[in-house]
Amino acid sequence: LADEAIKEIADLAEVETHFPNDLLIRQGERSADLFVILEGRVKVITSQGDHLADAGPGSVLGEVSLIDDQPRSADALCIGTVKVAKIPSKQLRSLMNTKRDMGFVVLANLGRVLCARLRTASIRIEHLVSQDTWRGSF
Repeated sequence: LADEAIKEIADLAEVETHFPNDLLIRQGERSADLFVILEGRVKVITSQGDHLADAGPGSVLGEVSLIDDQPRSADALCIGTVKVAKIPSKQLRSLMNTKRDMGFVVLANLGRVLCARLRTASIRIEHLVSQDTWRGSF
């Protein structure tokens, strides 16, 4: 995105500070706000506590719910003190609708994030399926 577009999106954001063991995102909640991690680390886990991923500065969280408007798909647990830019979904969607060229680029970039996460998940699944303990489970 052009610097001007990035500034417009950044102007929508509210900077928040979260503390160790805070849930930044709770699986099942009906929010579609987007988070950009500015400082600190977050662990993405299932409600059963299975570790899915780690996210640090520059990472985006909440893109799935932003795109499909469905409940959150995982928990995001703050490992230490975490500073995020919280971008309200309603305002971001409105901006993307008004400035469609910008909206296309934002969606394309979020699509790239989702594709990278899907590829990582596929590799993990392939590894699990190849282990003897998983044979015959499917």
